[in-house]
Amino acid sequence: MAASTGLVLAATGIVVANEWVQTNDIAWKAGVAGVVLSAFMAGAEKISSPLAVGLSSIMLAAVLVTPVHGNSPLQEVSNIFTGGKKK
Repeated sequence: MAASTGLVLAATGIVVANEWVQTNDIAWKAGVAGVVLSAFMAGAEKISSPLAVGLSSIMLAAVLVTPVHGNSPLQEVSNIFTGGKKK
């Protein structure tokens, strides 16, 4: 498995899980798009490995902090551990 593939699939899993936690609905389109993108990035890694891994890392970081349909995944994890209390 290519190095970028794991990062893209991790980001995809986080997006799908966050959508499911917040809306009780599975984000099928995001899952399919993530699988297609991981195959594309594996091919791109054959051309330029640092570029593909860098873009995949940026994708993972963006997924963690970008709120979609409410909270970002990091906010959701913070709410779980703090009991949903705001500071």
